[in-house]
Amino acid sequence: EDANGQPSRTVVGRPIMFGVRSVNLTPWSDTRVVYEILEPGCITQELINRSDVVYNNNHSNDIANMIGRCRNGKGTLTLALREQYVESECDYPNTTVANDTLEQIRLGNVYGMSFAFEDDWQDTENGVSYERTNETVDGKEVWLRHVKKIVALYDVANVTHPAYEQTSVGTREQSDRINEAIDAQLKRECGDDEAKKKAEEEAKAEEERKAKEEQEARELAEREQKEREAVAVM
Repeated sequence: EDANGQPSRTVVGRPIMFGVRSVNLTPWSDTRVVYEILEPGCITQELINRSDVVYNNNHSNDIANMIGRCRNGKGTLTLALREQYVESECDYPNTTVANDTLEQIRLGNVYGMSFAFEDDWQDTENGVSYERTNETVDGKEVWLRHVKKIVALYDVANVTHPAYEQTSVGTREQSDRINEAIDAQLKRECGDDEAKKKAEEEAKAEEERKAKEEQEARELAEREQKEREAVAVM
């Protein structure tokens, strides 16, 4: 209830969670399973304050499904950065979709949230990185996709099947892009290994060359010494 004893229309949620695994982002892959983890620090309050974030149901872009909005840090939707999550708070408007959704929340039929975002996936050092684990799932190797920097927030949403990762799953194109990124990383790592191996081989060859030259110099010095000694005896 609110301060006047009326049923509250303020809904508080956690649409963004840090440090937890998503569902598999590459369900079409026959070789690997990839889980996403949003790292603490990937979102800043400054990003939230300059974003235009819509609050809706199931990420619908239909204006009829809009429940709230936070534009440049202001609006009926409030987003606050916490240590382990981003908290949302919204005063539900007196609209059909808001009233219906509020009733579903009160009944417990709607209980989870998600969000739509864009990460800096091209920055493999500070944006998104991939980690191969020692785990396997159904014979597939397990990788972790670490999101270190989010560059845009688009919406937060009540979802039928809650979990932050819902917004990151659903297109084969994205699944293929993630696999391509991992393959590129593996190629870079293999390239580094080959370069290191080549450098080690070259260093070893250089050491052997120097050792051979030193041995030849010693043998030459010994021969010259013996020749001088033979001349002295004569």
